[in-house]
Amino acid sequence: MRKKPLAVILALSFLLAGCATVSTEGAAGDVQKIASDRLDAKDARWSRSAADDAAVDETVRHLLEEPLTVDSAVQIALLNNKHLQASYEELGIAQADLVQAGLLPNPGFSSQVLVGNNAISPSFSVIQDFVSILTRSARQTVASSAAERAKYDLGNELLSTAAEVRSAYYTVMSDEQAIGVLRQVVSSTEAAAELAHRQLQAGNVNPRDQMVFQAQYAQATLELARAQAQSVADRERLNRLLGLFGDQTGWNLPGHLPEVPTEKPAFDGLEKLAIERRLDLAGARQDVEAATYALDLGRQTRWLSTLGLGIVVERDPDNHKWLKGPEIEFALPLFDQGQARVAALEAEQRRSQKKFVALAVDVRSQVREAWARLGAAQDTVIFYRSTVLPLQHRVVAESQRLYNGMLIGVYDLLKSRQDEIAAARDYISAVRDYWIARSELEKALAGPLPGTTHDATIPRDAHKPVIAGVRP
Repeated sequence: MRKKPLAVILALSFLLAGCATVSTEGAAGDVQKIASDRLDAKDARWSRSAADDAAVDETVRHLLEEPLTVDSAVQIALLNNKHLQASYEELGIAQADLVQAGLLPNPGFSSQVLVGNNAISPSFSVIQDFVSILTRSARQTVASSAAERAKYDLGNELLSTAAEVRSAYYTVMSDEQAIGVLRQVVSSTEAAAELAHRQLQAGNVNPRDQMVFQAQYAQATLELARAQAQSVADRERLNRLLGLFGDQTGWNLPGHLPEVPTEKPAFDGLEKLAIERRLDLAGARQDVEAATYALDLGRQTRWLSTLGLGIVVERDPDNHKWLKGPEIEFALPLFDQGQARVAALEAEQRRSQKKFVALAVDVRSQVREAWARLGAAQDTVIFYRSTVLPLQHRVVAESQRLYNGMLIGVYDLLKSRQDEIAAARDYISAVRDYWIARSELEKALAGPLPGTTHDATIPRDAHKPVIAGVRP
């Protein structure tokens, strides 16, 4: 009977430790489901081996064989973004912490030998910390909350990265279209400068007028160079988000930005949808639950910081017999009664509650702001499309008619066409701003905007005015 306490302690320890393994498959599967559900069935993988890396490289290579679309860009980022892959390791750390929370500390072993009066008295003791046994379930609950928070954090990072990729993609596409328009500006101003130069030689214009046209040509050339440099910078930003380097950076884009829909998204229900969807809010809610549970545990164990039970075996030096008996150790709560620890837990719980409420307020505000910005961007695009561009087309047509009738000069005709090109360039920027605003709204909603599509494209001639060089 005297051997049972030690046997029970050891058996319980080995039993609890024997079934504890670190597995990350379930957590990785949950994160992959987030990507599939909220990012239009996109695939998100955690690369943990050379074989995984090779599979990702093959998928990326296949996607880059075709012109890069916004969907393929998001897919590449989910698979190949190195910062995301580093964040996946947070799942492994959280799962390891969860397993650790379920393990018991190893039993302590101590031995001493007393020598005196021609006698030797050895003793041995094995003791197990029972506070860890009593609080094992509670510690697992807290660690489980932390593991859930790690999944929410990674899922939120996936969605944020996808939104950032979309914005960067639309920016690069806008850059390329703007460069095409600026080349037309350079061509137009070059024609005007050449004409002014010939007229100066013929004595038909004064040197000042010729220098004005030459300065306009120089300014247009400088703007084109700046736009090309900005395009390189924006393209490299997208490369970083996609995790591309070397030959992988030679991707091409389709012709034009997607068409902007005419129907505006309804605002009703968007705030509620964001509250339900937002993973950072779900993580903050998880923090509140974990802090509340930790506070309850701290209050329950404040008087019992240490409790050890075990068995001691000692040899009696007089009759040379072995004596056995139980051993108990605990801390006397004379000075530290857990008051500081409980106060810290109370403050942590209040902080988590206030951060949760503050984040909920921020989420609603972000949705309202993003929706208003999207509406303003959409109104701008529609106004350009319905009013500004057609008006500029009519101005050019009328200027051409007057020029053909010798009622205006060639410089007036060139100026009207330059204005038309400038309007087309502004229109491209407005379309870009719309799609970036939409990406920000979907980021605020933590998922796609209900009832909208992305499949329409702008006709190739919608904002590409013809500006043949005019010669006298």
